Amino acid sequence: MSYQEIKHLRRQIEKRLNRAMHHLRADHSAAAYFEFQHAFEILAELIVTLDKENPL
Repeated sequence: MSYQEIKHLRRQIEKRLNRAMHHLRADHSAAAYFEFQHAFEILAELIVTLDKENPL
């Protein structure tokens, strides 16, 4: 996976986490949960992809 691909995914994760924190501050827990869920799905996909490319 190239640096540019990782950078793009990192930005998506950061965007989702920032949105989730905004929703938590506004006491919108369902929306925050939705954003956290998507951020962690992206992170999990990244981990699986990197693990396939560089197994231990």
